Amino acid sequence: MSRASRRTTLKLMGGAGLATALPLPLAAQGDDLVVPNTYQNFKRGTIHSLHPERRIFNIVWEDLGRVKMRAADLVTNYPSLKVGNIVDTQWYDYLDFMIAPKTAQNDTQAKAMLAKGARLQGIPGMQEPIKLWRMDGMVTKVDGNTIYLINASGGRPEEPAPDSGEVIQLPTAQTANGQAAVRSVKVGDQVITVWSQQTAIKATVIR
Repeated sequence: MSRASRRTTLKLMGGAGLATALPLPLAAQGDDLVVPNTYQNFKRGTIHSLHPERRIFNIVWEDLGRVKMRAADLVTNYPSLKVGNIVDTQWYDYLDFMIAPKTAQNDTQAKAMLAKGARLQGIPGMQEPIKLWRMDGMVTKVDGNTIYLINASGGRPEEPAPDSGEVIQLPTAQTANGQAAVRSVKVGDQVITVWSQQTAIKATVIR
């Protein structure tokens, strides 16, 4: 499965032309926002850096490079983790919750989704919701199930946050609804997108 954990900056001239926006399916899962168990990942890597104030860690895997994720409250050993630890991590990649035309109605729905967050399917004991993030903008390129857009919202959870006007490679759409939405997107469309944050629910220290 393709991972889009890296911000990709392109030349702003990369997407030419302005297409007429078409109706795009929503990738939201109704009022109950759920990250299904089928999207779990299990991987061993090395902790590259920690940001305790946000419960963030960066892990380096040989095949994926450096990946940033948030430790959910289920990662009870987060305070004891150290840079250089080799850990077996149970985690969830970005998941698409909305890919839709930029309209007032979709804007309202996206704001409600971000305020609520998502939950993991069948994971007991988790008190905090999975955090969601949003990025809006004009599509400059569509490559398979991946959209590139000119950022108009600054919403991606990265430090430093991407600049307005920067061309961003969004994560790869994974859900059937999200992939259908991507197929209907054209260069020049103004879209709203909502995604779950990469989240770890377990980090077992190997050494």
